Amino acid sequence: MTNTRLEQDYDRALGWYPTRWRRTHGPAMLGTLLDVADGEGRTRPAHGELAELRWQGLRERVNVLVPGDVRVLAASIGTGAAAGFALVYLLAVSWVPWGPPPGTAWPDLPAFGPFRNPGVLFAVPILLGALAALGRQRMLAHLAGVLAVLGIVVARITVQATENWNGPGTTTLVTVAALVVVANTGAPRDRRALGSAFGVVTAGLALFVGLQLPTGHPFEATLLTDGSWWGAGVTPALLGVVGVLVLVAVGGLVRGRHTVPAAALAVAWMPWALAGTITLRYFAAEDGASVLMAVGSTLMALTALVIARRVPQRSRRERA
Repeated sequence: MTNTRLEQDYDRALGWYPTRWRRTHGPAMLGTLLDVADGEGRTRPAHGELAELRWQGLRERVNVLVPGDVRVLAASIGTGAAAGFALVYLLAVSWVPWGPPPGTAWPDLPAFGPFRNPGVLFAVPILLGALAALGRQRMLAHLAGVLAVLGIVVARITVQATENWNGPGTTTLVTVAALVVVANTGAPRDRRALGSAFGVVTAGLALFVGLQLPTGHPFEATLLTDGSWWGAGVTPALLGVVGVLVLVAVGGLVRGRHTVPAAALAVAWMPWALAGTITLRYFAAEDGASVLMAVGSTLMALTALVIARRVPQRSRRERA
């Protein structure tokens, strides 16, 4: 069945796979596809077969950059971190159930129903996605991610339409979008990593949002604006310190040959690095530190990924 339209269709679909994969597995895969089609008496690909081949090819290309086991762990950490951010932001900025009703403390603040800003539009889907991941409902978790992205878009449009000075601002929306992306890079099926990330992020954010160290009046403020979230709570200095701690942790994991956790942690840190880059530039006016945060975090992630792609392969050969 050489030089047939069927073979050409399959060959074009296999072109979506990485070059190295095609050199190693392409001829055998093409032969298998043709044999199956011949056995079934088909002269055309089965319904949806080409789309599935292209999708799998894209997944293989992603695996070349970020190995599958790294994506699973990074997605698990990212899901927990996103849920922690969403929960604390919802309670401390968007809702504030312990504060006065919207419109009383700040009469000029456009209310969003019972909320002080439309952050609930992305916070709730993120929290539901984390619950779905804990219940091993992968498709529901990814669907929640899509709803969270839509919530980010609608929140942005709402802020522009109502001129709500309480946001969510660009820094918040960009950070949340990045957290959602990381949470959906793979299947968040590592519940221990998800729970640990949720606990650490929730406790850390709640502590520093409550402390508001730059104000000198810890645990006194009952209302927090979107700007104060970044200016007094999750400050550029705090993100810088955490970035150094993450760098030390990634380095220690690499030295201990725990390359997958190292790479996953480095990837999961990137949304926070993005937040640090923005806040250092626009909140602290530290251009040099902002560039250092962006470049340093990117190099850390790339280096950890390169090592993760190489070391596990050698380890498997040694064990074999």
